[in-house]
Amino acid sequence: MGRRTDISTSLIKGTFNQRFFIAGLTKVPFFGKLIVYAFFDKDNMIYLPKDDVALRSLDKSRTIAMNVVAKPHNMVLPSHVVEHFINESRYIFLMDRCMCRNANECQDYPEELGCIFLGRGVVRIPKNMGRIVTKDEALEHLKRAREAGLVHLIGRNKIDSIWLNTGPKEDLLSICNCCPCCCLWKMIPYISSEVRDGISRMPGVEVRVNPDACKGCRDCIEDHVCFVRALSVLDGKSRIDQTLCKGCGRCVTICRHKAIELRIVDSAFLEKSIERIDPLVDVRIE
Repeated sequence: MGRRTDISTSLIKGTFNQRFFIAGLTKVPFFGKLIVYAFFDKDNMIYLPKDDVALRSLDKSRTIAMNVVAKPHNMVLPSHVVEHFINESRYIFLMDRCMCRNANECQDYPEELGCIFLGRGVVRIPKNMGRIVTKDEALEHLKRAREAGLVHLIGRNKIDSIWLNTGPKEDLLSICNCCPCCCLWKMIPYISSEVRDGISRMPGVEVRVNPDACKGCRDCIEDHVCFVRALSVLDGKSRIDQTLCKGCGRCVTICRHKAIELRIVDSAFLEKSIERIDPLVDVRIE
């Protein structure tokens, strides 16, 4: 078991820095179709915006009885999506490190804040890659990830079931804690639209630029802000490519002029997110 783990780790490290080249191959006729089927077939994942960014939007738009502004504890926040699936899950496996940050030798974010996997496939993950944890341990880990500035990505990702050898893709639900410098999905701008469409922003979320407030300072297009390169500056104003944007909200945080805003435009965003993820993997199954 340990030897297979070493092989998997070496394979990830060996291919990680080639991911942009591999992404380009998905656009090659016929050959690209084979790659998509082998590694990305029916992927379905969503990025969850940072709670503090979403809270700004909710603070502006939501009030409760008697005109009292709603407080964070009684608001529905994006992190409640991952908390829902943790609380529903029969099996929870916590990786002892983030393989992406390890492969990329990330210096900006903690390597020990690894992925969490749910579903019956986790019983096949090599035990020296992490451990089975309780719901409380998993929730505390996710809280630490958010406090470190990481962004949650949740859904079914076939490539995880392959390199972890957990069986059918329907047996494994992934919760990644992504940083901007090492996220595997920095390859989104280079990958085929078929794969790109399997990874999207949270339902009911929009990120927009207010051109009147934008000063063209270019802070938002620094390399480690938008990991999918959805932002650009044209004619002195920031612009967002909505086909690439995943709604994580990092650009909102970095903008000193408050020209970029994340908006919650659908009050049912939590329910719709859960409804999208729930059928992908039965996390309750024995």
